[in-house]
Amino acid sequence: MKKALFVFAAALACAPLVPTDPAQACIHGPSEYTVPIKAGGQAGLIFFADGRQQMVIRPSYTVEMPRDAKGNVKDDATTKLTSLAWLIPVPNLPDTYKEADARMFGKLAEFTKLEELDKRNWGKDEKSAGGAALGREDENGMELDEVVKVGDYTIQPIRAKGELGGTELNGWLKDNGFGSVAEETLKFYVGKEYYWLAVRLHNPKGLPADGQVKPLQIGFATDKPVYPLKINAGRGSFDLDLWLITNREVDLEKSQAFGIQTYEQVDAETRQKNRDTRFSALPETARKVAADDNGLKALKSGKLYCYRFQGYGLDGSTNLAKLENDLHFEFKAAEKKAEPKGKDR
Repeated sequence: MKKALFVFAAALACAPLVPTDPAQACIHGPSEYTVPIKAGGQAGLIFFADGRQQMVIRPSYTVEMPRDAKGNVKDDATTKLTSLAWLIPVPNLPDTYKEADARMFGKLAEFTKLEELDKRNWGKDEKSAGGAALGREDENGMELDEVVKVGDYTIQPIRAKGELGGTELNGWLKDNGFGSVAEETLKFYVGKEYYWLAVRLHNPKGLPADGQVKPLQIGFATDKPVYPLKINAGRGSFDLDLWLITNREVDLEKSQAFGIQTYEQVDAETRQKNRDTRFSALPETARKVAADDNGLKALKSGKLYCYRFQGYGLDGSTNLAKLENDLHFEFKAAEKKAEPKGKDR
């Protein structure tokens, strides 16, 4: 089991997602860029407290350069990739957008690395840019909020309501180079009145050849920690490395239903380092995500739980299309303190 766990962790960093239908909404290049692009594993971070979430997502990709019989890249495949389109559904309109530190996930991976129980020593101790909130209109249809530009990212928030809104949204996505969303996936998010973030990443000097783009950070209100997983339904298997930092203990049995697990759930003889921690102990690159958010001030004092979840081959063994809800986390019920017994009268 231990060997399998280490193989799993290594595979998470390199296994690509193979799209089954390039017309559907997924991470992809402009229409004039003919070289195949495969979306790779995702990395994510969630800070959550008191109905407030800051989320960082970093997608990855590989460019499948055609080669000749000798293994050399063909001349017609050397066009530089300068832009990518990406779609992120969220439960409410974000009010902050930032580019996060590219080093953050590496620092978190070291902070939460796997430990074997028998080897542990038990004795030792940019300025945010925000769009204006939209009012809740009763009419069905699609609404475009103010475009937000952060670093190399341009973000168009969209709200679609009802069948008409879903139809208009898919038309807008196709017209603007984002592909289309599968009908059942579209109905799921529109039915829950999610906002859609149509994200375009553009750099005229070219995007990273290794597929590791700068992470995007967004902040929004939500009653529970969430991550956009179901949007990837039908796109082929992919891997996810996801951290959740909160001040309440998570019900791990319920989160396992989404195809993600902690180290301990894969192998009971291992443990994640720094599961119990404090805000000041987190890597500085991670602390920056929540440092300026007053809605997360409860995380800056007292005990924190830092969970590292991993999912390998998602939408393979775990059919995302059949999920009744998008990935979210539930907390364990707080234990009630026993009341002192009164004297008999």
